[in-house]
Amino acid sequence: MANSPQRKTSNDNIVIADGEELDLRNRHLAALLAWLIPGAGHAYQRRYVKSAIFSVCIFSSFLTGMFIAGQKCVYASWNQTEKRWQYVLQAGVGLPAMPAAYQAWKQRTGEQAFWGDFMAAPKNLSTLDVWHHDTASGFDMGTLYTMIAGLLNVLVVFDAYAGPLPPPVPKKKQQDEPDAEDADEQADSHSKKE
Repeated sequence: MANSPQRKTSNDNIVIADGEELDLRNRHLAALLAWLIPGAGHAYQRRYVKSAIFSVCIFSSFLTGMFIAGQKCVYASWNQTEKRWQYVLQAGVGLPAMPAAYQAWKQRTGEQAFWGDFMAAPKNLSTLDVWHHDTASGFDMGTLYTMIAGLLNVLVVFDAYAGPLPPPVPKKKQQDEPDAEDADEQADSHSKKE
């Protein structure tokens, strides 16, 4: 069992990574923080290097996409003008994409948000055509960059929850499955008897 890559500890928030105990603290809170602000969950867990790497990579990808598209590519819309499924992926980046959801809610109620057209859906298809024309291929590339940022953050959320290893095996399942070394010993003793 000493050679196994993951050992179970008595505390579900502690995993063994590379032979060292790693305290993930409150896994659920860490995952929520990691979704809200990329890197925040790892900072909460005192995994500062990972926090910095994830934060820089995800924010730079998201901001690059916004810059390329002239700040027009992140918006939430599900109506006759457009069904913006891309926003589901963009929302994976957390708080940076939430103004779009707020804008969609305000547009649905017929009110104007206090920050104008920032992350607001196009009012009609001709407005969307103008956005495509003005940014050339930047609108599509910006959409792609922001979607990738959201998907990357989903992986970061999982890492904040599970740590660098898969989630611990529940006690009942762990007791039911024989250890790899025990299974090898049983196989050896069985072959010696024959």
